[in-house]
Amino acid sequence: MAKNRSVGLDLRVLEDREVLVNFSDDPTIDKKTGAFVGEWESLGLEPTDSQHGHTREVSSNTTNLTGGQSATSYTAGAITGAVDGIAGSPVMRYIENPGAVVQDGTTYGKHSDQVAKGYVATVHKFTSGLVHIWASREKADLVINERVVAKDPQARPVQITFNNGDDERYYEERFYIVGKDGSVTRVEEKVFKDISDVEAQIKAGTAFHPQASASGLTAMVVKDDESGDATLHEYEDPKSGKVAEASNEGVRPSGETASQ
Repeated sequence: MAKNRSVGLDLRVLEDREVLVNFSDDPTIDKKTGAFVGEWESLGLEPTDSQHGHTREVSSNTTNLTGGQSATSYTAGAITGAVDGIAGSPVMRYIENPGAVVQDGTTYGKHSDQVAKGYVATVHKFTSGLVHIWASREKADLVINERVVAKDPQARPVQITFNNGDDERYYEERFYIVGKDGSVTRVEEKVFKDISDVEAQIKAGTAFHPQASASGLTAMVVKDDESGDATLHEYEDPKSGKVAEASNEGVRPSGETASQ
């Protein structure tokens, strides 16, 4: 039961983050270790003060009825997101103009209604040792409308429109916890799959851990907690069986770097 306000995942202080995109039709992330398998590409560098935005629109309409009553209906709307990238990475350049053609070293840009489409994943690493991996279940539309160049590196906003699947599910996410030795244990799936030869694929270079994540991840366990008509989800450490709680242990004073 979530009676204690500290019960839950310690997601307070973000240490690192990364956006990855997969333009193929087979996006795969290993469930047990959090390794990205296949054709995932990093969006690149981001400004330290940028944000990963995510908006799920639900509009409402209220009809007033007799007797002082009212009825409200709800309609699911667009699912959008936004991230800031620094220009120069191959992924950023492709999103800026997916219709561009390169001939003899010259790029010929094309202005049309063509937009980049790809699966999107975000990796968030917290000072508490948790790693959160979020991935879209369908290809999203990716657009960069602004190109700013200045003395200092300028962020170029990437507008993301997520698409709902036929089953009305649009994302998957998993949590992992990083051990003191740098290894990870997963907290608690289309994108997340069991890969039997993940270690061999990592050695072969066909799978990798994003720089904002960590290697050697292990899965955590989700525990269902029935609270009235709602089912709450608590996360347990797979080794100790204890429910995850937020604490001050992972919170560092400003300016202090992570210990190696």
